[in-house]
Amino acid sequence: MMSNVENRNPPDSELNKLFNLYSTRDFSGAENFCKNLLTTYPDSAACLNILGVIFEAQGKSKEALVAYENTIRKNPEYLDVYHNAGILLNTLGRVEEAVEKFGKAVELNPEDFDARNNIGVLLQKLNRHEESLTHLFKAVNLNPNNASGFFNYANSLKAIGKDDAALENYNQAVRLDPAFSVAFNNRGNLLESMKRYEDARRSYTRAIELDRSYVSAYSNRGVVEKKLGNYPGAAKDFTKATELDPWQPENPSQDRNFKFRLYVNLGDIQMYFGEYSRALDSYDTAAEIEPESSDVLAFKGNALAALGNLSEGLLLRQKSFGFICFDVSEGVSIIHG
Repeated sequence: MMSNVENRNPPDSELNKLFNLYSTRDFSGAENFCKNLLTTYPDSAACLNILGVIFEAQGKSKEALVAYENTIRKNPEYLDVYHNAGILLNTLGRVEEAVEKFGKAVELNPEDFDARNNIGVLLQKLNRHEESLTHLFKAVNLNPNNASGFFNYANSLKAIGKDDAALENYNQAVRLDPAFSVAFNNRGNLLESMKRYEDARRSYTRAIELDRSYVSAYSNRGVVEKKLGNYPGAAKDFTKATELDPWQPENPSQDRNFKFRLYVNLGDIQMYFGEYSRALDSYDTAAEIEPESSDVLAFKGNALAALGNLSEGLLLRQKSFGFICFDVSEGVSIIHG
């Protein structure tokens, strides 16, 4: 007679049938078959976990989490479920809970590269870089051939100001994966912060060569070109970035701060070349992105003044920077508006 442990999961033939239904995207059939198996094997870790995966594939996040929690309750040492639950929780924006799940996976298996790497990245999201480094250092030692591990490790090293160590790890990431465009972009960010502008430009250029639609790499290279005095190159890069990914007011997922800085940078370069109308358009877009920014009013004022509308231009500059006022009783103050 089989033991209770052996009885917990269905035979391999039944599990293979379940996997085949899932792999052929027959999610409804897979869900029904999995539930049937659970009537006979109610404590099966494999079935309970797979049911959660099947729910996820159908967009049923709430049901998936319930299935994962049932798996954990009945099989607290089943490692895979902590990975699945952690990934889903992160997707739902519940990062702290995701950290807890991957933390449990690390407890169960301290040598689990994926758990170490994932928890490190999640801690980065929470700006807990010192904690992140502990896990990512372990991850790169567990799997020294994985480029993403070195990339993630470098990101946290950069965040805490260990620039030389970060650069070493970015270099290792791109050595392991010469097509790692994001690593070249982040490496460029680091080199730029180290004032190694020529090296930064080369790193951004490599990112662009690998991904011709890499918007932030164009924008970043434009900033460096400006610092190097190559204004035509900067104009070309900023313009390309806005062409690839223009401001879309109806899209809430956009990085507003990035877009704001991009359009301000483009406007500044257009001002340099005397393209005042185009600069005003760029500043108008920046003002639409960040309506509360007072600085952009001054930028618009400069463009308007250059176009001959001196009074309105000065008024906008006054609203932005204000003007100095002296009162015998109140002293010096800055008046806006």
